Amino acid sequence: MRLPRNFPLLLCLSIVNGFLPNHESGGIASDFTDADITEMGVLRAVASYMEKNPLPGKPASTPGMLENMKPLTASGLFKAYFQADVSPSRFTKALQEIINGNNLVETRYREESSFFFYCEEIPKSITQLRIQRDSMLSSLKGSPTLSALQSARESAGIALHILQKFYSNTNWVEMGNSKPYEYLLNEASPAFPVTPKTTKTCVDCIREPDGGYSCDQNLIVKDMLTSGFFTSTTCRRKLPGKCGHGGIKDVTQNFPSTGGINKETSDPKFSPHYQLHKEAAELAIQATRDFFVGEGYGLLNQVGIDTFKKFFNLEGYSVTFVIDTTGSMSDDIEQVKTECIKKLREYSTSSDAPFNYILVPFNDPVVGPVMKTDKVDVFSSYISNLKVHGGGDCPEMSLGGLKLALQESLPRSKIFSFTDAGAKDASLKDEIKVLGDSTGSTVSYLLTGYCSSRKRRSIAARTYTNIYEELAAYTGGYYAKTTKKQLSQILGVMELSLNAAPVKIAHSLITGTQLSFPVDETITEITVSVKSSSSSAFSIAVLKPSGATSPSSVIINTADHKIVKVSPVNERGSWTVRVSPSGSYEVEIGGKSLLDFSYQIMQKQKEYVLPIQGRPVRGANYTFSMKVMGDANGAKVHRLAYINGQGSPIGSVALTQTSDAFGNILAIAPIILNAPTTLLIVEGLSPGGLPFSRVSAEPINTESVQILPLPGQNGTLSPGETLELSVVVVNDGPAASFSFNVLDDLGFLKSFKPASSSLAEGKNITLTATFMASGTVSGFASSIATFTAKSPTAQNYLKLPITVIPETALETDETPPVYKLLDFYMPCTVKLQQKPVCSGHSWRMRFSAMDAESAVTVRVNANPTSLSCSPQGTDGKDVICHYQSDCCSPYAEVQMSDEKGNTETLKIDYRRSRSSAA
Repeated sequence: MRLPRNFPLLLCLSIVNGFLPNHESGGIASDFTDADITEMGVLRAVASYMEKNPLPGKPASTPGMLENMKPLTASGLFKAYFQADVSPSRFTKALQEIINGNNLVETRYREESSFFFYCEEIPKSITQLRIQRDSMLSSLKGSPTLSALQSARESAGIALHILQKFYSNTNWVEMGNSKPYEYLLNEASPAFPVTPKTTKTCVDCIREPDGGYSCDQNLIVKDMLTSGFFTSTTCRRKLPGKCGHGGIKDVTQNFPSTGGINKETSDPKFSPHYQLHKEAAELAIQATRDFFVGEGYGLLNQVGIDTFKKFFNLEGYSVTFVIDTTGSMSDDIEQVKTECIKKLREYSTSSDAPFNYILVPFNDPVVGPVMKTDKVDVFSSYISNLKVHGGGDCPEMSLGGLKLALQESLPRSKIFSFTDAGAKDASLKDEIKVLGDSTGSTVSYLLTGYCSSRKRRSIAARTYTNIYEELAAYTGGYYAKTTKKQLSQILGVMELSLNAAPVKIAHSLITGTQLSFPVDETITEITVSVKSSSSSAFSIAVLKPSGATSPSSVIINTADHKIVKVSPVNERGSWTVRVSPSGSYEVEIGGKSLLDFSYQIMQKQKEYVLPIQGRPVRGANYTFSMKVMGDANGAKVHRLAYINGQGSPIGSVALTQTSDAFGNILAIAPIILNAPTTLLIVEGLSPGGLPFSRVSAEPINTESVQILPLPGQNGTLSPGETLELSVVVVNDGPAASFSFNVLDDLGFLKSFKPASSSLAEGKNITLTATFMASGTVSGFASSIATFTAKSPTAQNYLKLPITVIPETALETDETPPVYKLLDFYMPCTVKLQQKPVCSGHSWRMRFSAMDAESAVTVRVNANPTSLSCSPQGTDGKDVICHYQSDCCSPYAEVQMSDEKGNTETLKIDYRRSRSSAA
C-alpha cells in the first residue's frame, strides 16, 4: 500500500479526530484532540463518582484523590479504586463508543453549523446540544438494554462534540473565563448575551510575510458571545465585519474580516488564536466532566447511580450458565453445581468479582426462564432446582439459550454453555455472532457429548468439530469436550475466565516439541494451553528462563487438550513450553497483567479516517490504530504481527509510535487482513526494558461483503413522520445470491427492499428501509437499525441510529427582546461636555424592554450603577428601565438579553454633537 510521506503525522491526527477536525494535517503532538478531551473528561467524571462511592468495605477517597491523579489513566484509576490489578477493558469499551459518536459528527453533520457553534448560531447549537443530551437520557429510561446503552453513548458522543466545539470556536476563552459556561448544560444558570447579527465583532488580522495572519487583537466584542464563520450548506457566506473561523482550511479567511478566532490547534497555520489552545482544551475537559457529574444537572443526577454504572460498564460482568435440562444431563448439572460454585465462592470476595450470576436453562422447545442474582448461594440454589426432563429427540434448542444469555448478560461477560447434544436451532448462528460482536462477551462450551452428525464444519480456512467450537473460537472463549465422568477435569476453565486482568502473550501452531515466549516484569501469572491435532496421549512441561521446570497446577486435562497455570511468576525473560511426544500442537500462552493494548481497525471515509462498522473486508486496506494500556511509561512498541486463528504466521509490519497530549503511547500501521480469522500481536519492550508480546483478546473475522451507509443521512424524525435510510451492499467476493434483512430495537421498521438479490463480484446494490414513529410517541426515543446481508459463504452488518425528536424540541428562540425609548432628555452640547462643567449637568432616558418567550436582562457598559429596572408583571418578560449620567459621559450602550442569550442593543452617543440610536 503506497503511503504519503507525511503518513505518520497525518494519520495520527486523522485517526483520533482532533479538537482539530479530522481532515486537517497540521498541529503538533502536544495538541489536544477530541478523543483526548473526551477521554480525560470521562476519566475525571468516573474518578469523581468513585471518590464518592467506594466499594463495600472500603474507605471513601479524599476529595480529589482520584480525580487529580498524575497521570490519570483508566488502568491507574481502576487499580487505585479496586486496590488490585483490575483491567478497565469493559469501561474502555464504553468510552470508545462515546468517542466513536464524537467522531461521527465530522462525517454525518459536517455541513450543519449548529453542531460546531459556527456562524454565530449559538442558540441553535445550544438547542442541538440539548437535543442530543435528551436523546441520550431517553435511551437510559427504565432498565436500558444493551442496544439502548450503545445508542445513549453515541448520543453522548455527539453532544460532547458540540459542547467541546464551544470552547474552540467561540470567544468564551478570550473573554477571560476560567470556568465552563454552565448554561450550556444547565438552563437554571444565567445565559450570557449573544452578539446581534448587526454588530461588528472582528477587525482584520495582520498579514504576515509567509501569508498567514497574526490575530492577537482582532476581536472587538468584549462582553458578548460570538463565534467564527465557516461556510457550509447551512451557512453560505461570512458577513462583513464578522469573525471568521480561520486557518488554511477556511476559504473565507482572506475576506474581511480577515483571519479568524479558532483555537483548535497550537499551530498558527490552522488556528489564528493558537496561543489559547491549551486553555480552550482544559475548559472543554472540565465541561465534559460536568456533562456527566455536574452537581444538579449531570448525567449522574439525571439517571441515578445504577444507570450511571451501566452507562460506563462499571457494574462489572456477568457469569452466565446456559444449561441443557434434558433427561441425560442430571450428572452434569450436579458436577457443575459442585465444582463451579466452589470456584465462584472463592472469587466472590475478589476485587473484580462478577457483578451478577445468570442462569439460562434450555430444553426442547422451551428456553428460559432467565434467573439473575448477585449472590453465589442463590445461584447455587437455582442450579439445584433445575428439573431434567424430555430430550428424546436430539439435538436441542441450545443456541436459543445462548442468544438469550447474550441479551441478558452485561457487556464483556463470561458465558458457559453445558450440553451433551447438538444444536437444533443452528439457524441462529449468524445472529449470535452479531450479538457477540456487539457485547464483547466470551462464550465457552463444555460438552459431555454431541449426539448430532459428526461431520466436521469447514469455515473458510479452518475446520471445526462442530458449531459450538466455531462459536467459542469466534468469541475468544474455550471449547472442551470430555465424558460425563470426567467433566470435572474441564471445569477449571472457570478459573481462567475469572482473571481480573487477562492478557494473551503468545498463540502459535507448532510442529515439534517446544515454543518459547517472553515474560516481562508486569506478568504475575502464566497459563499454558496446548491442543493436540491427534487424540494420542501427550504431556507438557513449563520451563523457566534458568532451564528449571516450573511448578504448575492443572486446569484442564483431557486427551487432546491440556491447560496448566503457573503462579506466582518468579523469573523474567524467555520461558519455554515443552511438549512430548513431538507433533502438531496449537499453543496459547495467557497470563495476568495490566500491560496490554486496545485497538481499532480504521478506514478512510471521504477526508476522514474513522473506525469501521461491521466486519472488515478480506483483502482491503485498513489502518491499525492502538493504544498501550496500563503503567506503560517507558515502554516501546516495535512490531505488529498477524497470525491466523490457529496461530500460523501471516505477516508483520513496523509500528509507528507516537503519543497523545497526556503522554499515553499510541501507534499506527497499515494493515491488510487476508485471512478469514486473524489475531494481532504487538511486540516491543516493557517499561523495564524486557521483550514483551501481547495478542489481541478477540479474533478479527473478515468477510467478502460489506455494507456502507449512504452519505447525507441523519436518522432523525418527528412523531408521526416516516424516515428512509439507505445503505449500499458491496460484494467483494465471487458472485453469490444474497438475502437482506433489517431490524430495529423499537419496532419503527415499516418495510425494506429488496429482500434478496444476486450480485456479481465487485457489484453493489442499494438497500432501503422505511421507518415510522407512531404519532403516540411522546418525548424522545432512540433505536438502532441493523442492516444485514447474507450469502451462503458471507455475512456482514451495519448499525445506524434512529432518533425521534419532538417538533417542539427543534424550535429555537432566536428573537431578541424589543425595546422602546419612552423618554429621552439630552442637554449635553459640546460646551457642556467640557470639564469641569460637564459634571454639573446630566442627561437621562427611560425605555422599555420586552421578550415574548423569557425574562429580560438589561446591562449597560457605562456607569452600571446608574441603571435601574422594574418588572411589569411577575414573569420578568417586560421591564421599564431608567438611566441617568452626567454630560462627561454623553453615551451608553445598553444590552437587552433574553434567557437564551439573544441580544438587542440600544446605543446612545452624543460625543462631539454626534448621535445614533440602534
